[in-house]
Amino acid sequence: MSLLRKLASQTAIYGLSTMFGRLINYLLVPLYTGMLTEVADYGVVGVMFSYASLFAVVFAFGLETGFFNFARKQHQPEKVFATATHFLLITGFIWISLSRWFAPEIMQFIGYPDHPEYAVWFTIILSADAISSLAFAYIRQQEKPWNFAWVKITNILINVGANLFFLVLCPYWSDTYQWAWNISNGLSQVSYIFLSNLIASTITLLLLSPQLIHLRLGLDIDLLKKMLRYSYPIIFIGLAGMINETFDRILLKSLLPSSVADYEVSIYSAFYKLSMVLTLFVQAFRFAVEPYFFEQSKSLNPQESYAYVMKWFVYAVSLLYLITIVILPYIAPLLIRNEAYFLHPEGLSNVPYLLAANLLLGVYYNLSVWYKVSEKTLLGMIPAIAGAIITIVLNLILIPKIGIKGSAITTLVTYASMVFIGYLMSKKHYPIPYNLKLLIPLIALCFTFGYILAYWGGWIAMWGRLGLILLFFAVIFSYEKKLQYAKDIRHQ
Repeated sequence: MSLLRKLASQTAIYGLSTMFGRLINYLLVPLYTGMLTEVADYGVVGVMFSYASLFAVVFAFGLETGFFNFARKQHQPEKVFATATHFLLITGFIWISLSRWFAPEIMQFIGYPDHPEYAVWFTIILSADAISSLAFAYIRQQEKPWNFAWVKITNILINVGANLFFLVLCPYWSDTYQWAWNISNGLSQVSYIFLSNLIASTITLLLLSPQLIHLRLGLDIDLLKKMLRYSYPIIFIGLAGMINETFDRILLKSLLPSSVADYEVSIYSAFYKLSMVLTLFVQAFRFAVEPYFFEQSKSLNPQESYAYVMKWFVYAVSLLYLITIVILPYIAPLLIRNEAYFLHPEGLSNVPYLLAANLLLGVYYNLSVWYKVSEKTLLGMIPAIAGAIITIVLNLILIPKIGIKGSAITTLVTYASMVFIGYLMSKKHYPIPYNLKLLIPLIALCFTFGYILAYWGGWIAMWGRLGLILLFFAVIFSYEKKLQYAKDIRHQ
């Protein structure tokens, strides 16, 4: 139980920083939906950040996970960090140079040929973020969650502050100050959104510079070769994962008529943000549990611990899923300030699908421990690539027929498939005694209650909706009481 308390406390710190930071960042959703002149402009933001998410995986080379693995094996985390960071500095310089040479061609391909500067800006952002993610990994490995927290929150505050400066304050001051008029009329609103991210990423890297002192240990070529052999499959795993998470917006842009594509992507992106409430917890938990998984792998029977963590994770994320659906009608208008978004018939109805998908994504993150600690990263590619294939094929089939609803359904089917494939592979290559007799019925009950709350909730009074959540909690409490009673009997 002390192990669970330690993990819970670190998850709480990572979670509070991530959730507080994202909550502040959520202020950007009403800002963008309220301030952007055209609804379609938010679609441009969605498409560009979708491409950025895909390329972020390539820029990082899977070295974040590789760092955890080799820090454990080498017992020299500083040397491992220095080697990986030197590599990312070199490759970052190459990426930035290529983006400067081929910016017009890159943006022509993406669909915004009038803005070649976006290619250079995003390359700098992704290069800085790749190095920052490695520095954050080092902080997590050293179990310094408070250090992690303050830099993360500062990053978000800078990004939000820059957005408010460019999109709100400069236009407000433009009638009084010439410099404000020059700024507000210098670039488009969308450009200032991307420029704000560039400023935040650059300053965050500077804040993490104390970690870069370890660069004096130099670049160990032999160690780098080992790290890249371990990590390169993670590039494909991460790329497949990003296809699952973001490629729907790229396909919506490509498959829908050009006259409505950016508008539809804007609607989908805005309501996708509402499902991120659940993702915040999943991400915070992942930050805390990943170093723990590698550390625990040294023990005699780590599989029991992994199964124990999975059970409590499902408890927590299922309750959060139900609570989110209950409060969704109340938080949606607060985050999406433009009523035009709610006029779309499929916008809000997509959120329950996406929430369920993100719950399953969290389960998959827990399942993926098998290939990370057993160093079978090549095999770990299989469920991720299978998910990417499902994402592409189902979107190609469903988007032309039912539009953004097809993307939401595809996301749910994809993550359900990845959980199924991931479990089968874990059972074969690194068996973990997950309690399926508990977990499967519990998740099924959670989704059943979620369906009732999402689509029939309007007919149920608030006390009735809260009653369903309490009933679900009672099921968990009853099971744990029976489990404890059985343990007490065995010890007598």
